[in-house]
Amino acid sequence: MFFTNYQETLDHYGIHHARYIYNIDESGVQIGCPTGEIIVVPTEVKELYTASLENWKSLIIIEVICADGTPPSPPVIICPGEKIMESWIHKNLTGAEVITVSPTGYTNENITLAWLDHIIKHIEAGPDKHWHMLLVDGHITHR
Repeated sequence: MFFTNYQETLDHYGIHHARYIYNIDESGVQIGCPTGEIIVVPTEVKELYTASLENWKSLIIIEVICADGTPPSPPVIICPGEKIMESWIHKNLTGAEVITVSPTGYTNENITLAWLDHIIKHIEAGPDKHWHMLLVDGHITHR
């Protein structure tokens, strides 16, 4: 049933090229994982905590990929807290990433709307542009 609805939606909106199909996903990343250590965990484990107190936090990265393999737009990085600390910004970042905070450390409605604005800008979508499809796998916001 999903694939029938998917194909009908693509046909209805005239989406016939992979460059107009995107997938969003979010993933947790552990902050402060000890350097030089290999950690092996089952794929079902979503967060990992070690004995050290500074290793008890994760951040969320929201990324999108295009079905045609186009390089992805910059991610949205969600840090737990109330304020972004300058020391969090690594020199390897390009500056195009969106770095934000949420009290829970998870996405919420405001962050999701900001992410949508971010992705619309980077994929050059808009009301007077070709339709795009964004596939979301059961994504919910956390309050």
